[in-house]
Amino acid sequence: MKGFLAVILNMGIVRKPTIPEYWNKSYDSQLSRWFMKLFSRNRFQLILKFFHLVDNKKIPNRNSPNYRPDSKIRPLIDHFNRVATYFYTPDRNICVDESLIGTRGRTAMLQYIPSKAAKFGVKFWVLAESTTGYVAHLKCYLGKKFTPTSNLLQGTEVVLRLLKNCNLLQKGYHVVCDSFFCSFDLARKLIDLNTYLTGTLRSNRKIVYVRQGEILAAAYKGRESKKPVRMISTFINAANSNGKPKIIQHYNMNMGGVDGADMMLHFYNDNRKSTKVWKKLAINIIHRMCSNAYILYRKNTSDAPVKSRLRFIQEVIEALSSEYLVGRNQPVRGVRQTRRDVTIQHIQGRKEKDCVACSDRATGQRRRSRTQCTRCLRGLHFACLKNHLCMEE
Repeated sequence: MKGFLAVILNMGIVRKPTIPEYWNKSYDSQLSRWFMKLFSRNRFQLILKFFHLVDNKKIPNRNSPNYRPDSKIRPLIDHFNRVATYFYTPDRNICVDESLIGTRGRTAMLQYIPSKAAKFGVKFWVLAESTTGYVAHLKCYLGKKFTPTSNLLQGTEVVLRLLKNCNLLQKGYHVVCDSFFCSFDLARKLIDLNTYLTGTLRSNRKIVYVRQGEILAAAYKGRESKKPVRMISTFINAANSNGKPKIIQHYNMNMGGVDGADMMLHFYNDNRKSTKVWKKLAINIIHRMCSNAYILYRKNTSDAPVKSRLRFIQEVIEALSSEYLVGRNQPVRGVRQTRRDVTIQHIQGRKEKDCVACSDRATGQRRRSRTQCTRCLRGLHFACLKNHLCMEE
């Protein structure tokens, strides 16, 4: 599994159009020796095919009242939330927003959001730290059919649920969110829970008073704006700075936590299409774990200079792949063998294996061998020994 995760993470850095291309041996310019060293193409695809988080036999049937469309991914989501909350306490300014994982696969969780780049996908409610983008909690939106009815507005319900699950209520946190979540109802409830709120308001939510108790409502129209921006806050005072209300400046400074986390995720995630929606979600969450780990490294390291995120991910990949290769009795990075240490031997029981050097099932050129490499135990002809990867290390 460590080797499999190393390959998944590395595919986000070394991007190719299809998975079989990572094992393309037809052209020297396309060789990816690291991927070949860890797995054969067929083995990796089999692991990916049978990769599961739960036993499908234990999942309720679609017609069952206990059925949930996120059943196959829920253990990983729960683990992510548990670990993210345990290892890090966010700073005072946090934000709540929605994150869309683009997919057009068949699932009851599929949502259409025209304002997003992907438009179709599975939506997550995300609570993140405003400054770093550290994701403290995420919740998959299952759709209206699987959402229990509540007397609260949906935005209010989501924000309160995320804060409660992270144990951040009654601690003076300052939440920033957009007009989907923000309302006078949410502001009142958070004030009672010693939590502050700043965010935009939709135009259909009427502002009757400029100030109502501790709730400040404001409308601002910039020089190039056609419509005024409506804001609400229980923390910022009615004051201006550089010609703009402070409430606008605070919102712009602290609202980008979730979007920033999604942007960081996009850089080193290949976003490969998958017919199994839950697998795409699982891989996305694995990348989120790696992103959170880098933020923890930045917060807790005294190294000078601090490693870049790319270098950090590369070292995670090296560590995972090295542990996997040690388990297979394969040489790790930095340990070289001489050519005389690599020979061939007959396979016991008169069995045959595909030659690792000259056989390629993808092109129909399958060549069998009764001999194997003494180092990696893969099928190998004597004539192909000089072209074998083990001879080059």
